[in-house]
Amino acid sequence: MTAARVRPVWGLAEVAALASVFAFGLWIIGPRIAAGEPAQGFYWVSVIAGGAVMFWLSPMVLHGDPPGLRGWGLGRDGADPGALRNAWAAYLIPTLLAAAALVVGTAVRNPDFLSHIHWTALWTKLCFYVVFAQIQAMVFFGYVQTRVRTFLEGADAGPGLKRGAVVLGTACIFAAAHWPNLPLVALAFPAGLVWAWLFYVRPSVVLVGLSQAVLGTIVHSVAHLSMRIGPFYEHPEAHLLTTVIPGLKALAGSIY
Repeated sequence: MTAARVRPVWGLAEVAALASVFAFGLWIIGPRIAAGEPAQGFYWVSVIAGGAVMFWLSPMVLHGDPPGLRGWGLGRDGADPGALRNAWAAYLIPTLLAAAALVVGTAVRNPDFLSHIHWTALWTKLCFYVVFAQIQAMVFFGYVQTRVRTFLEGADAGPGLKRGAVVLGTACIFAAAHWPNLPLVALAFPAGLVWAWLFYVRPSVVLVGLSQAVLGTIVHSVAHLSMRIGPFYEHPEAHLLTTVIPGLKALAGSIY
């Protein structure tokens, strides 16, 4: 099949199918793995297959997305709005403002918060999040937002309305992925709005991922809010990733 021959509406079907697989793996297979049942093979097959669809089959074979739309590269082209030298300030300013708001909010809630920060653990978690957040950025913004955008840009509406619908749709999906952690959902939705809007005008997975890593580290290691989702929200000892990735818990500690 040649590129760009699949109608954009099928991109939404892809997102729905992959979201169903994600929910099944998280809520059904995840607890079984944590309980010691031999289900890790299904988990890794699903991860590899899902990654192949999101990062190769869908963008390159089925839809033929241009690299600039996906925002996966480093953006070295000076004319590319997502190029690092063109986009870094747009991402830096809201990231600093959000970081300051989180720190101030933490200080109001707990004036003695600085004494409870474990700095070595904070830097370890930041290093982990830098890697993990890049994957999240590729999934939710490089893939999901691209599929939503290519579908809605074919709709009979003005450019501003289309952009707003893309941003709102992406933010809703991003926030829903953090269920049932309501405090995290409440933070993820406005953050998703900002990141989706930035990615729309200056697509850069690298910069979205770095912003997520910084703010996620502050949320976890400074504000001390839980980052767990799904059935592991109330059962941190059985978190899926610390079960399927040997040595992760010893390396990164309580990363969620």
